[in-house]
Amino acid sequence: MLRTRFDLCDEFLKETSYSLKTMDKDLFKGYDPAKRPETYLTYPEAAVQIKLGKPDFSQYEEINLWKLLGSRRSKRNFVEQPLSLNELNILLWGTQGITADMGDYQLRTSCSAGALFPIETYLLINFVEGVQPGLYHLNVKDWILEGLKIQDVSDFAFTVTDHQEMAKVAGVNFVWTAMLERTRAKYKERAYRYILWDAGHVSQNLHTVANGMGLGVCTMGHWYDVEMNEFLGINGKEHMSILMASVGKINGVDWKEDRRPPKI
Repeated sequence: MLRTRFDLCDEFLKETSYSLKTMDKDLFKGYDPAKRPETYLTYPEAAVQIKLGKPDFSQYEEINLWKLLGSRRSKRNFVEQPLSLNELNILLWGTQGITADMGDYQLRTSCSAGALFPIETYLLINFVEGVQPGLYHLNVKDWILEGLKIQDVSDFAFTVTDHQEMAKVAGVNFVWTAMLERTRAKYKERAYRYILWDAGHVSQNLHTVANGMGLGVCTMGHWYDVEMNEFLGINGKEHMSILMASVGKINGVDWKEDRRPPKI
């Protein structure tokens, strides 16, 4: 019988499932934290390096978390107005900022299986004040934006997302990637699930933070993986694009007034 793509998906779920009867109880005993893959990816050869520094949160101190959750929406009707560098910095900190040093590892604003943090952040920047358009990578360790390709990326973003207009007019497109071995070294085949969950934690943080700032944000799962991976310079197997989101300014929204909970 000819196997379908659904058969492959079913096989994936089966091979990454745990069972009380069949699970190897010694699964993680061979893992040596001292020999884990490098936690941080950096591009020291990047031609452009923008030091982000500590974000300024003072404008957003009045945000009420419960009202924010009640009014959270995906919004993609962006206007071609630039984000400020501080706004971008807050978005980045809200998704990947380091919040505590535990010695052997660091904690961040988003949770991760085993605190292994396989998710990397690349940015397709269209409109950010003081930042040239292009492809950037977030160096989490040094909190620096590393410019990898300084060029207009709006047409690429539009094409690689199969002509989704929001990617072309967004202030910035987040492209999250997963470095599989960071998680696989410890969790073996289960890592293929964990990296998806980790990306979900990061993207939800972006939705929450962006909505709290009065910005529009919409996650997307439709893009051409092969072309995206090639553009990022990653192999698509050990290091792959895994989720995207567009963020931008929207019309007619005052962040202090647009906190009304929906009518139920």
